[in-house]
Order: sequence, then C-alpha cells, then structure tokens
Amino acid sequence: MDALVVVLAGGEGQRLKPLTETRVKPAVLIGGKYRLIDIPLSNAYNSRFRKILILAQGRDRSLHKHLKNIWFTDEKSDSFINLISPQTPGLSYRGDADAVRQAMDDILYNDPDYVLIVPGDHLLKMQYYDFLKFLTDRRGDVLISVMPQPLERAADFGSLQVGEDSRVTAFREKDGNAPWRIMGEDRFYASMGIYAFRKNILVEALKHQGDLFGKDLIPQLLKEFKVLAYDYCHHNRIPGLILEEKEGRVTEIREDSSRESCYWRDVGTIGEYFAANMDLVSLSPRFNLFNREWPFYSMHAPLGPTRVINPPDSGPLESAILCEGSYLDDVEGRELVISSSVHISRSKLEQVICFDYARLTDCRIRKTIIDKNVIIRGMTVGYDEDADRAHGIYVDPVSKVRVVRKNYQNG
Repeated sequence: MDALVVVLAGGEGQRLKPLTETRVKPAVLIGGKYRLIDIPLSNAYNSRFRKILILAQGRDRSLHKHLKNIWFTDEKSDSFINLISPQTPGLSYRGDADAVRQAMDDILYNDPDYVLIVPGDHLLKMQYYDFLKFLTDRRGDVLISVMPQPLERAADFGSLQVGEDSRVTAFREKDGNAPWRIMGEDRFYASMGIYAFRKNILVEALKHQGDLFGKDLIPQLLKEFKVLAYDYCHHNRIPGLILEEKEGRVTEIREDSSRESCYWRDVGTIGEYFAANMDLVSLSPRFNLFNREWPFYSMHAPLGPTRVINPPDSGPLESAILCEGSYLDDVEGRELVISSSVHISRSKLEQVICFDYARLTDCRIRKTIIDKNVIIRGMTVGYDEDADRAHGIYVDPVSKVRVVRKNYQNG
C-alpha cells in the first residue's frame, strides 16, 4: 500500500504557553524522554509506513535537532522523514489545509496513491495501516477518524452525521448548538483531525477556497466525493501484553486489542498536558509507554542509569518515571516525571514534571512543570499563587498548574 504520511507540526500552541514560547508544540517533552512528535512517527513506523513529511513553521530548532538525532533518513531506501517549512516567503500556515496545500509539490514529487494527514501533538496509538485499509476496502475517497464524545463538548470538535455504510452525510465545525446524536445515545461523532485521501482527490480538494479541512473543505467535499467515517474505538486494534498468574508463575499473554486502542488525548492546554503526564505515573496508566508490542522510539541518551540515594529517615519516593542520568539525593516525592540529567537534593515534590538539566535544592514543590535548564534553591512553589507570581512563576488560570520557565534561576 503506497502511502505518504503528512504530520502537521506547525501549530503555535498558544494554550500551551509558556512551554511553547521557545519551541513548537510537537517538540514538547512527554513522559520524560519522548517528544510529542515521537507519537505519530512511532505510529507510522509501527504501521509499516516509512515515507513521512513533517510540516512545521517557526520555533522549530528543537524539533529539527530532535529529528536529526533520532529520526534519520535512509537515502538508499524509500524510507525518509523530511521537515518542510512554509514555501511562501514571509507567510506562515493559515491552517491545516493551507499547510498541506503549500507542501503539494513535495507530495506530488513522491507520487503516493494515498495521503494520511495526522496531528503532530496528540497522544494516541493508532494503526494507520488498518485506517487506510478501511478506505481502500470500501472504495472511498476521503476518510475521517471519529470518536464519540458527550454532547456538551460539541463546541470543541467538528461533529459528523454518519449514515449507512459509514458514509458522512453532514459536517459542522465546532458548533455547540446542534451536534448530530449517535442513534439512541447522548453522544456525537467528533472528528479527531486525522484524514486519509486518495492523492488525486486531495489535489482536487485543495483547489477549493479555505485554509481549514474541517471548517472549509470537508463540507464542500461531501457534495462531490465519497467521504467515510472511521470509528476509532470500534476499529482500531493495538496489541498489548497482559500478565497472568497461575500456580505461582507469572506469564505474559499477548492480546490483539488492548484498552489503549481507544485512548486519544489532545494535550492542547497546560491542564491537559499536566493530566496526561500524571496518568503515565498512575497505578494503571491508560496510555502505556512500556508496551513492547507497540513501542515508542526516541532518544537513548549515552548517560548512566538514574541514581536515587535516600537516607534511612527520609520519606518515600513513589509513583515516578525517572530517565537516564538523573540523580536524586534525599528526595521525598510522588507522581513525578523526571527527564534526563536532572539533579534534585533535599527536596519534597508532589505531582512535578521536570525537563532536562533541572537543578533543585532544598525545595518544596507541588503541581508544577519545571522547564529545561532551571536552577532553583530553597524555593516553595505551588502553595501560594501570589508568592509564585511574585517570583515570576506562571500560574495557569484554569488548572492552577505552575510552570517554571526555561532557563529560570532564583537568587
């Protein structure tokens, strides 16, 4: 199946600031050692697709460096990952459709039969091959991945009316007044922003005016082409491993469809991003980074293992992800996501995410994201909003999660 995967990585990530002040959203860390861009790229590789274009714009230095170090291009084969910036001088992408339109020369040069368009900043495990096969088996022209959502969230998504044989009969973009109910339920089919096109249909679609697939193009395409809906939770199948204990022995059993098959999260806000990381360190995470049947690929730093040294009278350290090269000395904490080369001494932490190279000494911190290269000593963060703001700490107005900006130092 000849397909080209186009990853949309050009969003400004306004709602994820200050984490996106110096980097594009897909370059933000997730789970300690991964970046958001690693999720769709790993999905593509696990789905046996190796031809990938990434459409980015501005603040992409971190993204470019990460792609260069981790996701290389093999010039001797059909495998490649190419990063493309806006092709019109002085202009940026005005939307997802405009981004793809500006990349059409590269798409046509590769001449695929099908084009998959996926976000570069969503958390999900998706079998792209099965998604595309759904389109080919039903002889469709366009395919939209959908997931049922409660009616009260209609203002957040495009809503679809789906008829017989999965055919989309109507589409509204973020209209909270009149979503189409799924038969007999108080839910509607929400667009996930994941599309598959026959290449020739995509060429025709982009001749229409409009910069957004959902708002501008999809409603027009319904009149001309066979547009189908792919029920993500019903059709997506991600294998997994479950542990079974029998007669005192624990064995691993492969399951063809794990519960992760129906997980999808857009980490578009500080609150959503924080919650997604906290899920990863929960007792039973809904999004599993350790599934060998569907691995994620990223940096394997040439660093030593994490070292934890706690004196006998110190508090416990529990529910934590600890990455390579980090050093924790006399640290009490729970629900921690600690990236590489982080040093923490004599501190108490609760629900804290630390990016690379952070240095914390004699601190008490809770419900906080600490960006890269931060050095703080003797600080209390996450307990008093006014005091945090006075020290230049960002307080998210909705979730109240604190963010310590990149390169911040106190004292």
